[in-house]
Amino acid sequence: MSLLPSLSLLPAALRLRKGDVTRAAILEAALHIARRDGLEGLTIGALADQLRMSKSGVFAHFGSRQDLQLAVLGEYARLFLADVLAPAVREPRGLPRLRALLENWLRVLGRELEEGCLMIAGASEYDDRAGSLHDAMVHIVTGWKNELLRAIEQARDEGHLASDLDAEQLVFEIYGLMLVAHHDARLLRSRDSLKRARAGLARLLDSFGTAAGKKSLQVARPPAAPKAQAQPRPGRAKGAAGARPLLLKKGRSPGRPKTDPPTSAKRVHLRPEGSRTRASGD
Repeated sequence: MSLLPSLSLLPAALRLRKGDVTRAAILEAALHIARRDGLEGLTIGALADQLRMSKSGVFAHFGSRQDLQLAVLGEYARLFLADVLAPAVREPRGLPRLRALLENWLRVLGRELEEGCLMIAGASEYDDRAGSLHDAMVHIVTGWKNELLRAIEQARDEGHLASDLDAEQLVFEIYGLMLVAHHDARLLRSRDSLKRARAGLARLLDSFGTAAGKKSLQVARPPAAPKAQAQPRPGRAKGAAGARPLLLKKGRSPGRPKTDPPTSAKRVHLRPEGSRTRASGD
């Protein structure tokens, strides 16, 4: 039996590949519009005009405007995980991994200060709207916060963070720093929001870091220096692009009595439906 496909099957296979390429191009353009104008600013007509396609051509790949918006959210989550979480899990389990995760998030946030962050802006768009888009945003944000929680709990279990650490409180404070960095840069046009967020994160890790945690950061390879990060107009933050990575100060100890760690909340996966693997697990 020949291993070559039947000639009668080739046209369908080629059409399938072409359809996948077209759908990917539509998603890329739609994500760009959504970053700039928000998900509610994303319309089939505007997308068709930008791609020089007919509306029916766009509808052929996405049955409705809401289906398109949900697909854009899924694509954003996929790219976010690839840029932030996937590189971090290559670091040693514990504080080196948590530090890498936060550095990656800062780098992506720096880019999104100019392009727009769907995870933050979308949460404001749909915080008081019921429906599929609200539920999708809750799924993404909750899933990401639980990935943070997992990384923090791993660092605590490795002895890199204080045993009495309230992991959920630390997630709250970390997320708060990222939110205020986005707020100050986008609304107030602050030029040093990333620098201040990085300093705040370093102080948080330092306040709970143990001697073993500091040693683990010396053994682990340092995170890659952040690239130049776009800041909102009128200009970039002075010194933000070359700011130092998150480091713990030497000679400090939490000095807290050991207590049983709090029970973590049930996690919601950020990964697309159907995926069974967790990027932050070993």
